[in-house]
Amino acid sequence: VVAVRGNASLAVTWTAPASTGGSAITDYLVKYSSNSGSTWTNFVHPVSTVPSLTVTGLTNGTAYVIKVIAKNAVGISLPSANSAPVTPTSMSMVTVGNPGNAADTTGYGAVSYSYQIGKYDVTGSQYTAFLNAVGSTDTYALYNANMGTDANGAQIRRSGIALNYTYAVMNGTGSRPISYVSWFDSARFSNWMSNGQPSGAQTSTTTENGTYNVNGATTGNAVAANATNPNTNLAPTHRIPLENEWYKAAYYSPNYNGSIFAGYNIYATQDNGIPGTTIGSSANQANYNNAIRHATDVGSFSGSGSFYGTFDQSGNVYQWNDLDGTAGSSRGLRGGSWESFDTDLVVYSRVVDLPSVEYFYVGFRLARSV
Repeated sequence: VVAVRGNASLAVTWTAPASTGGSAITDYLVKYSSNSGSTWTNFVHPVSTVPSLTVTGLTNGTAYVIKVIAKNAVGISLPSANSAPVTPTSMSMVTVGNPGNAADTTGYGAVSYSYQIGKYDVTGSQYTAFLNAVGSTDTYALYNANMGTDANGAQIRRSGIALNYTYAVMNGTGSRPISYVSWFDSARFSNWMSNGQPSGAQTSTTTENGTYNVNGATTGNAVAANATNPNTNLAPTHRIPLENEWYKAAYYSPNYNGSIFAGYNIYATQDNGIPGTTIGSSANQANYNNAIRHATDVGSFSGSGSFYGTFDQSGNVYQWNDLDGTAGSSRGLRGGSWESFDTDLVVYSRVVDLPSVEYFYVGFRLARSV
């Protein structure tokens, strides 16, 4: 039984029994437990012989295990082994539709399919949960010591010693975007999400494979995303966005400036004028030019979203993108940061860098297929 986390839900798949006692399966019983199997709750669902379903009505932040029992005319089977513990988590995503849009004059932005992208950057709190799940030893350096000392970003304190590290958000900065993360760190976070947010050592079933087969690498070439997650035999649920996906979500509008025509804005605030820097619900505002002097909570500029409802794609922190998705020695950065000039926020500004670098002004957001 394999469970993959969703928002207050788990997508569950399992293998049908090899032997049925000579009678076809007529239904599956699916049970979940939030206390490691001490007590179980039946998930009520329509009769089905399909070996998959989505368990809904769960609590975000609580770990669950799943077991499945087959039914037929002979009776019921022994229960399956429990799934690995999986924790549903809310990571807000928005759908980017209007497939088949034309590219901008820069040559970027054309996407032939609908997809989802993070409404916000991955936050310090979300990255802390990741570290606590897989970083007790931190084999592949997911934690950068600057995360605990740089007061301008999301701060995370590491305590204890190797084999027993624990992590906690400092100074109420958990809603700020995480920074000091490389492309490799972002890929491992994507793997962890696609693998159902498991806990344990940094291995092929937690951080080293899933969306990306990074296989212990922290430097060198970035790898292409897997078409199938080898841990679930399903398409990966989370990944780093391609550059065209990031660009379209930030700047494209099918009714550009309120017209019936499509087009691209200069800033990811649905505006072509230089943004202001006032936190709140006013339109066309962003965190840049060192006006606020530190990263701000994601979504703080609540009136300045893109057409599709993303926030902070102009300013706050640069974000990794996967360029065209092929393996290579570089990866992309877009969006500018809290200390950037306005010319770093604009539609035609792009940076290409080594996937191993970690900067105080670089974070990431995730995407997924629909």
